[in-house]
Amino acid sequence: MFKDEKRLAPIIHKDAPETTVGWYFPNTYEIGMSGLGYQLVWWLFEQDHRIDVKRGFLDMSEPGIENCQLLGFTVSWELDFINILKVLERHGIPACTDQRGTPEEHPLVFGGGPVLSANPEPFAQFFDVILLGDAEAMVPSFIDAWERAKHCKSRLECLKELSKPPGIYVPSLYEISYEHDCGPIKEIKSISDDVPNTVAKQVFAAPDDYAAHTQILSSATAWSDTFLIEVVRSCPQECRFCLASYLTRPFRATTVDTIMEKIDTALRHTKRVGLLGPSVTEHPHFDQLAKRLLATPDIDLTIASVRADSLTEDILATLKELGQRSVTIAIESGSERLRTIMKKNLSEAEICRAVELIDQSGLSGVKFYGIVGLPHETQEDLEETVRLLTMLKKKHRRLKFVFGVSSFVPKAQTPFQWNGRDKGCAPKLEYLRKNLAKLGIEMRPESLNWSDIQALISRGDRRLGPLLLEISRGPGNHGAWKRLLRNLPPATPDLDYYAFRTIPFDEPLPWHHLVDKSRTDYLQKHDRTAAQEAVQIGL
Repeated sequence: MFKDEKRLAPIIHKDAPETTVGWYFPNTYEIGMSGLGYQLVWWLFEQDHRIDVKRGFLDMSEPGIENCQLLGFTVSWELDFINILKVLERHGIPACTDQRGTPEEHPLVFGGGPVLSANPEPFAQFFDVILLGDAEAMVPSFIDAWERAKHCKSRLECLKELSKPPGIYVPSLYEISYEHDCGPIKEIKSISDDVPNTVAKQVFAAPDDYAAHTQILSSATAWSDTFLIEVVRSCPQECRFCLASYLTRPFRATTVDTIMEKIDTALRHTKRVGLLGPSVTEHPHFDQLAKRLLATPDIDLTIASVRADSLTEDILATLKELGQRSVTIAIESGSERLRTIMKKNLSEAEICRAVELIDQSGLSGVKFYGIVGLPHETQEDLEETVRLLTMLKKKHRRLKFVFGVSSFVPKAQTPFQWNGRDKGCAPKLEYLRKNLAKLGIEMRPESLNWSDIQALISRGDRRLGPLLLEISRGPGNHGAWKRLLRNLPPATPDLDYYAFRTIPFDEPLPWHHLVDKSRTDYLQKHDRTAAQEAVQIGL
């Protein structure tokens, strides 16, 4: 069915598996098969002798997927919900769980991925089951639970059976009450005593010889025949705005021997290799890994991202020798004050030293990542960004500088989740654009309008369900969102409520029942510390 594929995973011989799983990426094949998470979950299902797993995408799918008993989605981007609802319609499955029949009548719809693990509530009425946490922990547990639940006579009995293992969340088994129609959440509780009051995401304790990596190579993907391997999971830095720092904790590193063993096997099929992780060079033995990669013949290497303070002459020389042309560094802001408040743990001296090393290495460019509208940001912080980039560009004229910049979107389960978006982001972006253009620095901003919608969904609750359904029936563009937000259905809070307001600490968050109190206390402590630092630290 899928052309130009090379299967790296071993063939699993199965004798009449009883359950067919339709495993979807809610976008095109080109994008979906580029994702390591999608391939990882496919392989977890594929290894189980009880499961016949079929891959599906928005533009194509494997034969037999229409006969599945379980239909699943990985959700890594909030706005892909439109495509999820399109797939459900294509399969003749009612969009809302309360309209579905028994497992014999309709497939059970499940989902996972970072968006759903952080805050599944806006999508609660679309999913029968949501898997919270690392796929390696959740998929085998879900399969075992399904083996028990599939024999239940009623839909409710089936869902209750599925809800028993840790990390398996069944949204329909929880009731939400509100202070008033458009007000904050009053209470979240399970519908009966045999349903757990809270559900916690699960963490996979990987053995030393484990690595998540590409299982199927394809020339028709965005990475085109690139073997991807996860070098680190999570990030030890705990930047207060960053979902990757908090959602996937604890920080874990794949052993160098395991990484090289997997890469050596992959090089029989492709020379392209990509190292993945929030900050690859924070691997505790990256120097050793770099030396072994440099000694590997005929390899074309790509690294997702690096931390400025982890770069060395040897690392940069290795990257250049292995075909890397530029380096991406997330500085977030040129202001030392703001970087301290967000707990970036990166000094101006370290940034300057990193760019100096990059220039000396002979690499051709640097892409900086920044954010405007962070909590406690001032005009002086923006001026500091312009000052720092001006200084660096004047000193390193040979290097091509690109400044990719987004606006702050509060993410669930991070210390800044209580902070709203900044309505003044547009003039801030224009200020940066005008001043950086004078230096010949290309600025690549993300859309403010779509960031508003991301924030709406990121901090949303179940009252957004009807809006998402309505949007899915139309073109789904920003114009459709603007029209709908001007004419909201009854009992639906507005954009300001979800995206822009500051949420009090004592207000239950939509994901309150999915996070234990000690974790919430820890995040609040971080947010309070940031506010104190904003007062105490001067430029």
